[in-house]
Amino acid sequence: MMNTQHAMVRWGLVLFVAVALASPDALAQVVKRKRAAPAQVVAPKAKPKAKAVKTRKAAAPKGATSPKGATPKEEPKRLVVLTLEGDRGGKVRGQLESALRRSKQVKVQSLKQYATLAKKDGLKGAALFTDQGLAAVAPRMKLDAAVTGTVGPSGLTVRVLDASGAVLGEQDVKLTKGKLSSADAKGAVLAVVESLSAPTRAFEPPAGVTPTEPMKPAEPVAPPPVVAEAPPPKPPAKVEEAPMEAPRPVEPAPVAERPIESPKPLPPAKVPETKTPEALAIAPQPTDGPPPMEEDPESHTSTDPFLEVALDTGSGGTVGKEPVRPPLARLTLGGTTTWRKYCARPGVKSCDEFDRKSEDEQLGDRSDYESSVPYLGISAELELLPLARHTSPLRGLGAVLGYRRGYASTNVTLFNDAGQSVTREVVATDSVLTAQAMYRYYFGLGSAHEQLGYAGARAGLLTRSFDVDESAASPLSGTHRLYPAVGLEVSVPLIRQVRLEAAGQLFISPKPGQGFDDEGGALDLEVSDYGTSVSTFGWEAELGVAGELWGPFGYQVRFKVSRYKDTFSGLGTRTGWDNGGVAEDTYSSIHWGLTASY
Repeated sequence: MMNTQHAMVRWGLVLFVAVALASPDALAQVVKRKRAAPAQVVAPKAKPKAKAVKTRKAAAPKGATSPKGATPKEEPKRLVVLTLEGDRGGKVRGQLESALRRSKQVKVQSLKQYATLAKKDGLKGAALFTDQGLAAVAPRMKLDAAVTGTVGPSGLTVRVLDASGAVLGEQDVKLTKGKLSSADAKGAVLAVVESLSAPTRAFEPPAGVTPTEPMKPAEPVAPPPVVAEAPPPKPPAKVEEAPMEAPRPVEPAPVAERPIESPKPLPPAKVPETKTPEALAIAPQPTDGPPPMEEDPESHTSTDPFLEVALDTGSGGTVGKEPVRPPLARLTLGGTTTWRKYCARPGVKSCDEFDRKSEDEQLGDRSDYESSVPYLGISAELELLPLARHTSPLRGLGAVLGYRRGYASTNVTLFNDAGQSVTREVVATDSVLTAQAMYRYYFGLGSAHEQLGYAGARAGLLTRSFDVDESAASPLSGTHRLYPAVGLEVSVPLIRQVRLEAAGQLFISPKPGQGFDDEGGALDLEVSDYGTSVSTFGWEAELGVAGELWGPFGYQVRFKVSRYKDTFSGLGTRTGWDNGGVAEDTYSSIHWGLTASY
């Protein structure tokens, strides 16, 4: 019974729903609901998680700290040791540079290369080592710093400059007898290294400018799921239905994205330059220009003047602020032009005294020789200074060797007691040999002491021989002299192309009849013809100019006068020479030639 009632109720409800849905109003309401309801969307399948891929760690940049805290070793700073003011001879600078090289904490560059590059920029003299010169050369040599200083009575002041010329540090070092001891050299090296390794000053922005905080990168936002569009429903028949409120579609919540903004640039601020020791910030060096030359750490700083053809003064000077030094050797090749005047008079003390007598009193044989035209010859001279590269005062010790030979052809007039004269042509040779030791004190002149002068003395042996052709049957005898001599000399540079030079020598007993070879007793006749003994006084003076033409090559022009006066005593073999007499011999010559210095 109960089952029958339930069944009837169920079928009644089904019938009621069927009738309600069959009505036009109900059908229209169903259509509206379908249109308002969102289409069902099948959610996309989630992608499987990607397997973790092991990525290789990027190499840490140069200078960055490794994970374990180890820092790679930095390259040593590159610097050049400039001239030290008051350092005579450059000995303190050489010790300081050698100590820096041995420490291996810095890399010392060549001063020779520095000076060459500076000269290419048009810098000369003292301007090579100013802030302007350092700033011009440092980028091309990739220099980080330069070392200079001052040598004074109290010691050495070491000054370290950066590539722009700003002072990084300064420290006083003690000198022992004008030199750096081992302990003092280590102290100087430590001062240079500490100045280069001092901490860099942090950058401070100008007042009133607040730097913007860097923004974090925006987080990536996943794109919204793609919604598949439902196919458009078929247009149903119009069914009148009561208006119903359609449910609002669920929309995904919007994700806020932070706009990516570029930080506002700071206005350019002018940072005042500073020359305090803390100013260690060095701008990156440009890479243009020739690469720096590699230098052997064991090489020394002295330069060879022969190799520096374009920069050497030819007088032994070196490049830039290096100490001026004389050349090791100088060779002079050239010629001579000589005038000779000779006279011999009996019974008097001078030729002028005899010539002032009346003709009746002018008794005895007398000779006169005077060059109607100058005779030419060749000349060569070699100066050697084997210790020129030393810094001690002994560097001025050396030797000079010379040779001259001239060929004379002129007329000789001989007078006898009767006043008759005989003129004959005489051909002779005039030879001079020189072998002397010398000492020169060299000094530098000019704003940068690049011009070299000297004052010195010399002493040694000289020979002078005037040989007359025996076939000429001339009564004029030759003269041969071998004697010591001492003298002084000086050279004062005016400019590189002009030096004034002067010298003088005193001959010690330059008697005739003295020579290396006396074949057949010919040398004895030079005295016995005029007397039994002779005493001689002689001297020489010269004045000239010299200079440099190109590199180690130069020129030299000198005017020289050599004079001998022979006073004879006793009985001579010639007529009228019963009580001696006098003979005067004078040589006036011009020496000219080219020089080559090494």
